[in-house]
Amino acid sequence: NLLASARKTAYNSPTTGGGRKRAGKTEGPMATEFEVKLRAQNAQQLKTVLQDREITALAQEKLREVHMKTCYFDTADGALSARKWMLRVRQENEKSVVTMKTPGKDHARGEWECEGKTPEAAIETLILKGAPQALRELVSPGLRMVCGASFVRLTQTLLLPDGTTCEVCADGGELLGGHRKEPFFELELELTRGKPETLVAYAQKISRKFGLPEEEKSKFVRARRLADGK
Repeated sequence: NLLASARKTAYNSPTTGGGRKRAGKTEGPMATEFEVKLRAQNAQQLKTVLQDREITALAQEKLREVHMKTCYFDTADGALSARKWMLRVRQENEKSVVTMKTPGKDHARGEWECEGKTPEAAIETLILKGAPQALRELVSPGLRMVCGASFVRLTQTLLLPDGTTCEVCADGGELLGGHRKEPFFELELELTRGKPETLVAYAQKISRKFGLPEEEKSKFVRARRLADGK
C-alpha cells in the first residue's frame, strides 16, 4: 500500500464510503468540475502536507480513506480521446461510479456522473444529466477498456478563510496501460463551494510551501500514454 506509512502516523481514523462530496457541483448542462492538481514525489510528501498545522486547522472532518480502481474506456477508433473526452468506471470502496468529462477553460471541466457498473448502461443517464448527446452515437459501435489506475485516496473537506470550501485529496498508487505500470503521487484540490480564484490562490500557496509543481495532465492522459507505449 503506497500510502500506508502516511496513514499510520498522519491521519485521523478514516471512515469508509464513497469518494468526494459533490456539494459544489452543478447538475445539468453546465455541470462543472473545478480543481487544481499538484504532483508529489512520494508518500512522505503527501504525509507532510496533510500533517501541516495550517491545513489541519482548516479541516472540517476526519480524513476518509477510499480505495479506487479505475477503468477508462474509448471506442476502437479513439473517438472519445480525439475530442479529449474521458469516460471511466471507478470503484470507490463498495460504490461503482461512471463518469464523463469534457475539456474546459483553465482548471474547469465539464463533468457528469452516476452510479453504475458499466459505461454502456450509464450513457442515457449521463446524457439526461447534461452530458453531450453526441456521446450516444459515438459509443454505439462499442467500447473497450484502454487503460486504468489503482490507488488509495485520503480526503477531507477544508474551509478556507473566506468561506470557500474544497476537497483535498491525497492520491497514491499506479497508472496502468497495456502491460506497463507507473507509480504516481498527487494532491488534488477540488472546489465544492465558493470562489475559484480563492482555490487557485490556496493551491499556489501549497505548491510554493511544499515544492509541489502543478500536474497539468490527468490520470487518464498519463495512463493512456502508457498504453500507447509513449
